Amino acid sequence: MHISRLALGFMPVVQIALVAAIVPYLNDTFDLVVTEPPSYVRPYVIPDLSGPAVVLINDVIRAPINNESSGGAFSVLQLNAQPYIRSGYGDLYQSPPHYHSRFHETFFCYKGGVTLWANGEARMLTAQDFGSMPTYQNHSYSFTEPDSTLVAFIYPGGFEKFYFNVSVPFVDPTTAPFPPDLHYHFLEQTFEAAVGPKYDVFPIFNDQFSYNFTNGTTNLSLPWHNGNNSAPDNGEEPYYLANNWSPKYLHRATGQVIQPRVTATQSAGNFTLSTIVMRRKLANETTAEHVFDVPQFFQVLEGVLMIRMVCQTVAMSTGDVAFIPGGTGFQYWSEVAFTKVYFGASGSGGLSNALVDQAEPWKFAVFPSYIG
Repeated sequence: MHISRLALGFMPVVQIALVAAIVPYLNDTFDLVVTEPPSYVRPYVIPDLSGPAVVLINDVIRAPINNESSGGAFSVLQLNAQPYIRSGYGDLYQSPPHYHSRFHETFFCYKGGVTLWANGEARMLTAQDFGSMPTYQNHSYSFTEPDSTLVAFIYPGGFEKFYFNVSVPFVDPTTAPFPPDLHYHFLEQTFEAAVGPKYDVFPIFNDQFSYNFTNGTTNLSLPWHNGNNSAPDNGEEPYYLANNWSPKYLHRATGQVIQPRVTATQSAGNFTLSTIVMRRKLANETTAEHVFDVPQFFQVLEGVLMIRMVCQTVAMSTGDVAFIPGGTGFQYWSEVAFTKVYFGASGSGGLSNALVDQAEPWKFAVFPSYIG
């Protein structure tokens, strides 16, 4: 269900009753901006690098959206790190090859570089490149640039419990993304006790991945930053999409460009992911308010996103995350020249789907230089 109404209008009484029935927090009073994810489902905005953090070797993991705050719908994890050369080995550390039987894991390179392997194939992800790893797909990743950020949207929620179990708390009064000059011991016994069905991590230590890269890919039969990419027409195959090299759509009325990264086809109807580029809201434009029956999130990649929920307006800066529960009315817009966000929704509906339904195919990464 999607309800869209003009900001200056009013919701009919029957719709207010419907939303109040499925959104019990409407009677609560709280600040929209939080410093850590709430322990129950309600709207919130969490600034970048906020909330509890843990460190695993050299990687710092935060969960701006976790199992509790999303009601189990999904988790959004943020990993900040630099390349780590293994002492005594001389090679670049990568996560042990593994698969999941319950979790569909996705990899969005927010910045820097991340190499992602899956079933003998690999890509070197740079800023805003994407990879999808459905269940039972053996995969591994490694950070390759000195200041890298990986955003992992994982369906369903709860995978953060694995990371928080095999790591140690990261306490840093300077709010550094990660400890660049410190190394934390790998808790091998804790890791070995955590793998298996408890946290849905199944290592395959004898799997061989390809390290024969040419222009960032091990598969020269498919384009990588030199031609168009496309996602498979099923939810079982892993795949990679280079930023701005996959299908895009222009919502001409509002000057937004939507680039789907996962549609209902690739997630078996469980979630959708996109990037959305938007222009500045014009002075004579009225911002519509939207209501969907699925939980959703925004993370700001560039620019400043304005969001309004529960009678509060927040200016979101780079890296900030907003969680929007199902049934929550919200408005969003840009007050700067160019804003780009990473967006996700549970189920097969949500904002990006609604925009694409009213959009046209578009070959370009940005909106047109004219109105209309």
